[in-house]
Amino acid sequence: GSGRLCRFDLATKTPSILHTGPCLRNNNDHVLSFDGTMLGISDQSADHGGKSRVFTVPVQGGTPKTITPLTPSYFHGWSPDGKFLVFTGGRNEKFDIYKMPSDGGAAETRLTDAPGLNDGPEYTPDGKYIYFNSSRSGTMQLWRMKPDGQDQEQVTNDDFNNWFPHI
Repeated sequence: GSGRLCRFDLATKTPSILHTGPCLRNNNDHVLSFDGTMLGISDQSADHGGKSRVFTVPVQGGTPKTITPLTPSYFHGWSPDGKFLVFTGGRNEKFDIYKMPSDGGAAETRLTDAPGLNDGPEYTPDGKYIYFNSSRSGTMQLWRMKPDGQDQEQVTNDDFNNWFPHI
């Protein structure tokens, strides 16, 4: 079915469905934790209104844990220490970048508040920056900021639309 995640066994060259409980309509926003033990997913199943929410699940599959109560939320990255998740959230008809503890135990923190779409956040492996894309300067360009949202600076500046910086 549409939106199921699979594991692919390289030795046998066979796929198998990854158990994600009621999260059966996963989109393309899923990322392994830096330590390889957890998977962050974005799911838009009917049991939460068909709008995307962020969940975490053990890499071998299991019962997903709801991280973002608000929708829509699209997962993009883990902090290298595994303590935080960054995601794009649509709040009041505006898409910005948010951060929250990976256990879901606290309120989300808004990191961007600029015109246009702010999307695709991903931590650098050293945890010093979060790279993201934003249309705030016209075309979609790559930006970076410190993990607390400070010192946002444009990294690319060309006539192209630059999306999803994968470090």
